[in-house]
Amino acid sequence: MDLKYYPESPNDIPKNFTSLPSSYQFKAFLAILSIILFFLLYAALVTGLGYLAYYAIIYDMGSVNKLSILLKIGAIAGAVMLFVFTLKFIFKIKNHKRENRIKLNLKEHPELKAFVYKICKETGAPKPKSVYVDPDVNAYVSYTNMWLSLFFPAKKDLTLGLGLISCINLSEFKAVTAHEFGHFAQRSMKIGSYIISANTIIHDMIFTRDKWDDLLDQWRGADLRLSIAAWAITPVIWVIRQILNLFYQFLNIMYGLLSQEMEFNADKVAVSITGSDAIVSALWKLDDGSTCWNTTVNHAYLASQKNIYVDNLYIHNNLALERIDSKQTERLTALPTDQRGGKHFFASSEHSKVSMYASHPPNDHRENNAKIPYIAWKADTRSPWELLTSDVALQEDMTKLIYKQYLNLTPEEFSSEQVFEDFIKAESHGKDLLEDYDNTFENRFITIPVENTILSGVAAISSLDSSNIQNLKDSLKDLMQPVRDIETLMSKANQIAGGTTKEKSFSFKEKTYTKKSLQDGYMELFNAREKLFDEHFKQWDADFCTIYFALAKKAKKDKELLTLYKQHNALTKLYRSFLESKNSIYTELNNLQAKTEVTELQINAFGRIVNKKTDELNTEMNALYELSFVPLPNIDDLGELKNAIIEGGEFKPESERKMFEDGGFARVSQNLENAILHLQRIDQKSIAVILSMHKDLEAVLEDASESA
Repeated sequence: MDLKYYPESPNDIPKNFTSLPSSYQFKAFLAILSIILFFLLYAALVTGLGYLAYYAIIYDMGSVNKLSILLKIGAIAGAVMLFVFTLKFIFKIKNHKRENRIKLNLKEHPELKAFVYKICKETGAPKPKSVYVDPDVNAYVSYTNMWLSLFFPAKKDLTLGLGLISCINLSEFKAVTAHEFGHFAQRSMKIGSYIISANTIIHDMIFTRDKWDDLLDQWRGADLRLSIAAWAITPVIWVIRQILNLFYQFLNIMYGLLSQEMEFNADKVAVSITGSDAIVSALWKLDDGSTCWNTTVNHAYLASQKNIYVDNLYIHNNLALERIDSKQTERLTALPTDQRGGKHFFASSEHSKVSMYASHPPNDHRENNAKIPYIAWKADTRSPWELLTSDVALQEDMTKLIYKQYLNLTPEEFSSEQVFEDFIKAESHGKDLLEDYDNTFENRFITIPVENTILSGVAAISSLDSSNIQNLKDSLKDLMQPVRDIETLMSKANQIAGGTTKEKSFSFKEKTYTKKSLQDGYMELFNAREKLFDEHFKQWDADFCTIYFALAKKAKKDKELLTLYKQHNALTKLYRSFLESKNSIYTELNNLQAKTEVTELQINAFGRIVNKKTDELNTEMNALYELSFVPLPNIDDLGELKNAIIEGGEFKPESERKMFEDGGFARVSQNLENAILHLQRIDQKSIAVILSMHKDLEAVLEDASESA
């Protein structure tokens, strides 16, 4: 085998370095015990309800009359419904085929084949049945058939993300791959299959509402003489679901504890053939790699709105990684030295995952695990792309799959690399200027005064020099400080909710909020921030616009700037209308759901409200044609603007009577959510264009100072 792209492995690895610790074995025992308990409970449930159905059929009803016949039929129907309830998941068993990956023929990639098989040999792991690649920044191992793996020895597949290959070096890629092969060698992976299977059963019985539930609802809606059995089994179903919900949580707690041990052990396997630093530095780079890749895919989506497509997204992802390379290197150099050896990549931070439900341990814990003891070894900085033959062809095939699977598009013509890069450059226009103003416009609407107010403000300015602008920036820092304090708490609340911090509560205005009251606490923070924006920033916004408008008058560009201001106000008004319409529609929906019984007339009325709101939004979008439109980056005219807000440029009316039957409300809801996200993008573009003109106007001050 050709091993020229296989980094050397360290020598003198301690004996039993990758052996399973007692904590691993104990948690594996607890996970197995929880599985046995669940399946005993489930078997007892199926057997008991099966016998109940059988007994209902054979039970002698004694005297035969209309009442006894109805009771007999009801008892049989109720018992059979309960029995089917425990088995309905069987009709949904599928071995889900992943559509977002490509199977590799390893004969066509001899370097990768040699690389993979050598890792198998060094780690003692079985060879994968197949090797796949997918688009993203990830790597994982999976059974070829999860359900068969419950009963028979089943081979495993290895999937490697092309986004991952782009953002790490060859030693780090070897470490990540070895980590996955560490899972290959773990017998406890089968425990995961049983847990997933149990979760599938429980989730279907507790949370899924399907034809069985529809049938029960229809039965309960029948005449009471016919539906009494349906009402009788309803509380039984509720009790079963509550018991299973407890097991659902218990199973996941047990497996979550074991999963962390499995990750630690897989990391040890990686360290044994790459040294301590490779797996840790790979983890450190993943955030940057993921950000670049997600941004590249988002650019592909946005560019598709202008019919710009490329045949290879990975070229642009690699360019994005190159653009951040110098900053990443600076951050790496600035990392403190670890006393054990190498760099200290992860501090004990708030962003480490410590939730018992998290499948991966926090990164700082993984670093500690990888460095006990520290195994020093040299890094191979070559790219993992060297392992793949015809990597460009593979990247192009994956790009087609991304357009199809992620964006639901099938491009037939492709633009040049430069056209797409120009689009990306335009999309980033003015972002550095937003940062100059402490990102104050990121989460709030700027209040631009009307023309007369601005003109009055300009007349009141006694002198105009660079100190005016510096005073603006200084006062903004003071205004933003309480906002930043609140946003820090909002971030902490999100971390508590996601289980990514050791903190269990936060305090605001002398009140402490725990996980139970987290939603209330977050809304308090959100409302407090909005109050600051509404009450404390209006004067600053007025001064901001007035000073730059005074500069525009000096440069004889006041009409141009005023046009931009009016356009931004119109876009802000539209943005607010979308937010208000969304809130109004969901308020009506909540009112509808709060009713014990909903009539067809009420559903039709709700449908009319939804269509009325979307019609009003269409009217407001059409009103934009009254503007003298100033092009924004990647949005050249009003037609493109409307299409950038919502696909097709308008909401399509939905059937009022079938608002909930054919996905009508789901489409409206999704279009509203997407439009709000798109309007946020447009708002930032508009602000960036204004700031760019403001920056150009500052040249008036420079010219004045030079003349003086």
